[in-house]
Amino acid sequence: MESRRIAIIGSGTAGAAAALFLSRIGHKITLFEKVKHPEAVGAGVMLQPSGMSVLRELGLENAILESGAIVERLYATTTKGKSVLDLRYKHLGNDYYGVGIHRGVLYQSLYDAVLNQPINIEVGVDVSKINDCEREGCSLVSTDGREFRGFNLVIVAAGARTHLRKMTGIPHSVREYPWGALWFVAEEEEKNTNDILRQHLNSTHTMLGFLPTGKGPHGNANLTSLFWSIKADELQNFRTKGLSQWKTDVLQLAPNANRILDQIQSLDQLLFAPYFDVVLPLPYKGNIMFLGDAAHATSPQLGQGCNLALVDAMTFADAIDQSKTIPAAFNIYDKKRRRQIQYYQWATRFLTPFFQSNSKTLGAVRDLSMGLSCRIPLVSNLMLSTMCGFQEGLFRSSRQTYPTNSQH
Repeated sequence: MESRRIAIIGSGTAGAAAALFLSRIGHKITLFEKVKHPEAVGAGVMLQPSGMSVLRELGLENAILESGAIVERLYATTTKGKSVLDLRYKHLGNDYYGVGIHRGVLYQSLYDAVLNQPINIEVGVDVSKINDCEREGCSLVSTDGREFRGFNLVIVAAGARTHLRKMTGIPHSVREYPWGALWFVAEEEEKNTNDILRQHLNSTHTMLGFLPTGKGPHGNANLTSLFWSIKADELQNFRTKGLSQWKTDVLQLAPNANRILDQIQSLDQLLFAPYFDVVLPLPYKGNIMFLGDAAHATSPQLGQGCNLALVDAMTFADAIDQSKTIPAAFNIYDKKRRRQIQYYQWATRFLTPFFQSNSKTLGAVRDLSMGLSCRIPLVSNLMLSTMCGFQEGLFRSSRQTYPTNSQH
């Protein structure tokens, strides 16, 4: 394809990665970010082998490994000490692992790479409208009335909450999950040698987790991210009960959590993150493409949000590079991504009620079956491959497209 002028809305994972890949193959990119001074903020996220392979293509893998924490095992137990999940990456391959990383570090790594490329960045621009994108003459209008003209293609990578789906009229559905999570990022006095994402479960109504998170974007302290499952409509009641009661509840599940709890002096330090389920039957309309959470946000139960976004960006750039026209590129991209996205949307919808709901029955089924499943090689390999971001269905894996790496 000849060089095109491409507008990308949103400088998060999908947007920044798409900007880098598309700039690399010769397109003129303008990246729009509504925040005037973008900052590296957030809590811990999990990068899986699928996402790490994309970062390797971008030349960012080493920087991520230097700041992140290697995670080799997912281990979940009940209040009675019963193992519910015990998944070890090495059982799928010795060179597979996850990386716990502060979301701000991932953002800053991608954004710094964008700053080092011939990419135009427009900060403080909140895009409210996209015009004339049934043909190659798109323009963007900001909330303060500014207009940006002359784009052949617009990529919307503005996250799960973007209003631009509705504005463009693209068919979609958006559902907010009744459950979300409270997060806190704690500093460790010593280097965290724990390579386990650990979860503590009490039926389906309580889930406490600890994710090794590496180093933060503004310091050298080693971090651990704590997350606490909670229904959105119970937040007020939670705050009414107070900090002391919550700490008591945490210690009942994780008696060794004092070093983290001591850093929490106010409930205001616990930040709430809602979950969304976003479905687009087709991720494009006219000359507008939706990538990342804007196209397919899910519950984070499988930890795939950032990884799917990274693969979206690389796959879309490949489709553009292989095509002579934008419609042809859109069609190639959709065919390559549809199967995997649908699988992970289904899998997260299926699994989430087993971990976050009010169903005692589902909790009992989970406790009885999942621990056993982890000991059945055929099933555990499917679970591991899903966790790694490789599956495109129950019986189809794209594992061979993600080369292993043994740097750690």
